[in-house]
Amino acid sequence: MNKTYRFHRSGDLPNDREPVLLRKRTRSQRGPLHLISADPYTITDEFGTRPIETYGNLTEARPITLTRREADLIALANPGIVPPAVLEDLHPWLPEQRYLNDSALSFDALRTIVRRYHHHLVSPTSYCDEKWSTICNALRRRSLLDARFYTAWHLPIQDVHILEERRQDRSVISIDFNGMYPACMQQLFPKPADLRLISLDRRLDETETLGIGLYKCILEGPSTDFITRYNPLRSFHCGRHLRTGLDEAIEVDLNEFEVEFFRKHFRAIHLVESVVSDKTVRHPLAKEVQRSFANRQSYRKQGNKALADREKFLATLMASSASRPSRPRRKFSTRSLAMDAMKGTYGIDVPLDEPDTATEIWLQGRRGIRLFEEADAVVVQGPNLRDGSACHLLGQRIVARGRIILLAMMERIHACAPDVQICYTNIDSIHFSLPTEHLDKVLTWLRSECSEEMGSFKIEAVTRHGLWLEPGRYWLYSDGVEKFRNRGIGDRRQPFKDHAIHVASRQLDELHVPIRATLRMETTMSPLRSLRRNPESGLTHQYLMETGSSTPFAEILSGLEANSRNAIPIRMAAFRNLEQELESPRFAATKRAKNRGRFRLRAK
Repeated sequence: MNKTYRFHRSGDLPNDREPVLLRKRTRSQRGPLHLISADPYTITDEFGTRPIETYGNLTEARPITLTRREADLIALANPGIVPPAVLEDLHPWLPEQRYLNDSALSFDALRTIVRRYHHHLVSPTSYCDEKWSTICNALRRRSLLDARFYTAWHLPIQDVHILEERRQDRSVISIDFNGMYPACMQQLFPKPADLRLISLDRRLDETETLGIGLYKCILEGPSTDFITRYNPLRSFHCGRHLRTGLDEAIEVDLNEFEVEFFRKHFRAIHLVESVVSDKTVRHPLAKEVQRSFANRQSYRKQGNKALADREKFLATLMASSASRPSRPRRKFSTRSLAMDAMKGTYGIDVPLDEPDTATEIWLQGRRGIRLFEEADAVVVQGPNLRDGSACHLLGQRIVARGRIILLAMMERIHACAPDVQICYTNIDSIHFSLPTEHLDKVLTWLRSECSEEMGSFKIEAVTRHGLWLEPGRYWLYSDGVEKFRNRGIGDRRQPFKDHAIHVASRQLDELHVPIRATLRMETTMSPLRSLRRNPESGLTHQYLMETGSSTPFAEILSGLEANSRNAIPIRMAAFRNLEQELESPRFAATKRAKNRGRFRLRAK
């Protein structure tokens, strides 16, 4: 049987069913910022300009630069010293700032930004701690059964189905939801202090309405073309979340509204047990995110993009503020005891054929859990699911509701016109292509339903073509690139930037060692997807690697190697071809001619 959870399976439920008191986090007092700027040879602060090597003489606790490039220069010139923080990293909503290659000019720009937005520069950690205090005051306690929500399926919908849409008789539409997670925070939640475990062991009745809570289900037999083509279920294998095979039964924890959606797409659903509550509560921050969304709309109408983006950023923080548990260290005498503890607590049940070395790679903190050895013990550092430092059901149900909203919209799009192809989905956005002859009809339908309201959607772009490499990397284009994103590499101005210079700081005891690295697109792309060309449509489809209950480790490793060797070069070739096509002199001349023709038509 396949299983869809955060890790390999659900964790063991605690014996103590008494609710625990939610505990507020201690707010740290942070010192004032020390503004500093840099170029390759000098640094500038309020004391003037001096050689960059003198950065180590600063005694202030919180030096900060405007751009990442300046912090990298300081780190490379002062090895062994903690590099400064970066304003654009701490506050990504700020207007984009370019590196000026002059420390004095950069310092003037930094002071201007800080002076303009001083009252809006709130530490994300402090902000989340403040909102967690509001949650603690409202909810007071949580049951330890809340841990089941931590081990449940936690991922949003992020997938790529098509490599490129270049057919001449097709159009591409991109839609994006307004305030997806703030809208999901308006739902009802089971009261965390009153959760109870109920054993069910029966089939879901066709007309049954489930109570509010989380249900351990067994899904049997996909019954629709939609779920087969756009299967959103994911299983954890070899440190990665892979597509869950539908050829065998699937065990998964689903909220009641998810069960309602999937009952249409599977022949049978068996209910094993549930964690439910007879009492419901509103999210303690529901009204606050409503106000934040209203402020965001107001700033947008005023043309203040920075503060509108800030409200969006703060809303995202509020949605996750209840899911930041303490992470204590637990010591064990042997590795076997440590693995048993992680199996019971987090549901980490490593397959027998997975080498210890492979397991240690993904247990280095990337999944929120660390396993490492000290002189006399094996240490596990991970979320404490038995104290009052978090309330996992709030965040889990927000993400789960977002999944269902997106899947329901995908289902409607799939049926809105003949030969619709969903190309790309990412949390709150959908890109799809359709025959151009149906474009007007579909746009009329979308425009009749879209709005600026929270939880509704807007039409982001309508183009003739699109290129989708992986989640977070796409280009929508007609005569030129109209909308793009190149996660981790590109910026807002250069659609075809293919590398980034990055300086990482590695700490050795008390020394901070800077390491300069060039990140290239081909080395940062995921090997999880294979490519297959459909000779009838001419499309190249992307398929996330699929896993089953008996899939061997060697097969997964072989698939990853094959995709690195074959699929990634093909995706990079498509990117290079698009760059060459759109930036070639011939294409530019053709584009100018088309624009002149359009201008003459408008003039007439």
